Amino acid sequence: MFKIFIISIFMYIYLTVLLRLFGKKEFSQLNVFDFVVFLVISEITTMSLETQDLSVLDSVIATLTLIILDRIESFITMRSKKLRDFFEGRPCYIIYRGKIQYQNMKKLRYSIDDLCHHLRVSDIDSVSKVDFAILETNGSLSVIPKQESQTLLPDALISDGCINQEALQILNKDEAWLKNELKKKHISHIEDVLYCVLEKKGLYVIKK
Repeated sequence: MFKIFIISIFMYIYLTVLLRLFGKKEFSQLNVFDFVVFLVISEITTMSLETQDLSVLDSVIATLTLIILDRIESFITMRSKKLRDFFEGRPCYIIYRGKIQYQNMKKLRYSIDDLCHHLRVSDIDSVSKVDFAILETNGSLSVIPKQESQTLLPDALISDGCINQEALQILNKDEAWLKNELKKKHISHIEDVLYCVLEKKGLYVIKK
């Protein structure tokens, strides 16, 4: 009994430190990779406490390995949008400029009842009041009412020096148009732009 008591205290302290290393993400912000790491750590910890098949040292090595892998994944995805989209997925429009995107809903198996529920949670009683509704990668629905909407598309056209080709396609624009608009603001290089979004009154740009 005393051995289990000591091991439990050690695992509590160890997991607390480990989760601090994991980062300060809220559970709602976890991507698929993060969620899998949490589940596996939980299972490994349970096995080390309940059975003799896995020693405490083995569980420490296994969980540390998972945290290191998660740190590597975070480091890589911060520098590659393609890999970030692969690991974290991409947001999807459920309502775009006031129109329900039924084909997107079918692909995501997202029902009209789900949509109405999330709108009510956001204190919106009708689809007619919504300009954009975006299903985020964590499963939450971001809603932008028509009265508050300032953009033609809430997606960034440029993020940390990288052009969002999908956003340009949605707007029926191309890189030549984007570069021309940036030149009007005396910006010659895409790499100099931290954030760029198309508002109703024109491009809104933040330089690095």
